[in-house]
Amino acid sequence: MELLFESRTNLSGFKGHLNFMQYKPRIYPEPVLRPDTFADGAGVSIYGSVLADGGKLRMWYHACPKDWDYTHDMASIAYAESEDGIAWVKPDLGIIPHGPGPNNLTDLGLHSATVFLDPLSPPSHRYRATGCGYPSLFLGRPETVEYGYYTAHSADGLRWILDSSEPRWRSGDVITSVWHPGRQCGVIAMKYSPRWMRIGRRSIHTAELRNGVYTDAVTALYPDEFDDNIAATRGFHSCDYYGMGMLPAGQGAVGFLWNFWHQLPYTGDAACGLGLFGVSDITLVYQPDPGGRWLHMPGRPIFIDHTDVPWAQNGWINSASNVVEVGNEHRLYLSAAMNSHGIGWTPAWTPAPKWVEWTKRHTLSGIIFASWPKWRLFGFESDPEGQFTIHLGQIDKPSELFINYEIIKPEGRITAELHVHPNTPLHAFSDSVPLTGDSTGEKLVWKAGTVIPATPSASVFLRMENARVYAYEVRDARNS
Repeated sequence: MELLFESRTNLSGFKGHLNFMQYKPRIYPEPVLRPDTFADGAGVSIYGSVLADGGKLRMWYHACPKDWDYTHDMASIAYAESEDGIAWVKPDLGIIPHGPGPNNLTDLGLHSATVFLDPLSPPSHRYRATGCGYPSLFLGRPETVEYGYYTAHSADGLRWILDSSEPRWRSGDVITSVWHPGRQCGVIAMKYSPRWMRIGRRSIHTAELRNGVYTDAVTALYPDEFDDNIAATRGFHSCDYYGMGMLPAGQGAVGFLWNFWHQLPYTGDAACGLGLFGVSDITLVYQPDPGGRWLHMPGRPIFIDHTDVPWAQNGWINSASNVVEVGNEHRLYLSAAMNSHGIGWTPAWTPAPKWVEWTKRHTLSGIIFASWPKWRLFGFESDPEGQFTIHLGQIDKPSELFINYEIIKPEGRITAELHVHPNTPLHAFSDSVPLTGDSTGEKLVWKAGTVIPATPSASVFLRMENARVYAYEVRDARNS
């Protein structure tokens, strides 16, 4: 569906009392995947992906084996699968011999590795992956002798081949990737840490996979003074962006931005310090159009607060690379750890043995998820009445319009009027069958029918009473 970002240029005619709002997700209360085998006994992290594939959910996640030394980044990518996304099975894959018995480790061997399905590639490349590689990674691939972001492909998602022995992008270490069906391309978000506002700042750059070729990275999101002001109000010193999960939405995209709130001291070169210590939360950003600017939600409210997770009150959260649809809801899988970022390390980026041992005894991690009714992240709320227009553009074939909405108070409703080129009313408000109740995809109906004819231009006027509208979709009437 097309989400109703406030900045969409095809929205106009705002009347009455309309508020732009952000939906609040539900946090699943218990871990759905825990560190309970030799292969992941030291910790689990959704530096990875969860895909609906083959009638089940498939998860690729970071597994920290029990013999991990707690000082080197890991590249041990494990696999799990589930029927409902809550009860997960870790199958014995027999691919990587590590530990006393069989395990669920793949041979992807990259740090922060994420996976997506490429429907335009041959079967040998059906699964695509991106990740960070370098020589000192724990269980990393031996080919990754240069530090950077690598790409890989697979026929089954379990056994992988690097696309090149050289990194595609010269940076590291967090990278996420999704397939965007509306744009028919892969979208990659990666971390760069340039000097920005007097210190090194983790920032988001993006690239695409088109026709089997990965493009160069371009700047997407850099932290600014407003982020630092928010950090100060939350008791921290500054902020940057550690990574970003993504949700394709029509032609647009939503980002789940990992905000890293810094505590002092900064680390590294005195001329260009970098935040090492602190915690994280997730906010929403969005890109209304392909190749367009990424925008923050006004005021940058927190979407997922690390304190919402009972065992991460002073800890760290990060998200999967993607959102997965389960029934009538969207889920974003999350890692949560009880410890803050940088615990057990000195400002010189060296591990302190005492605290490494403490971390081994006291670290608690798990994978959970946040959920919400699908396509409900942003919306316009009438309080009590309001109206706005959606310019649908050219309609190539007889179509119907579906709305994602909810009525929030008694006697609320939504009615619609349809205009076609040249601004001719085709269906009037008085003929509209009111929308009531709550639906993630309800068809607009008028007394004369539901069909929008092929036309150079169409617009729908929505009149709301005690209601919220989140998204819309134009569908071929022949398939409804």
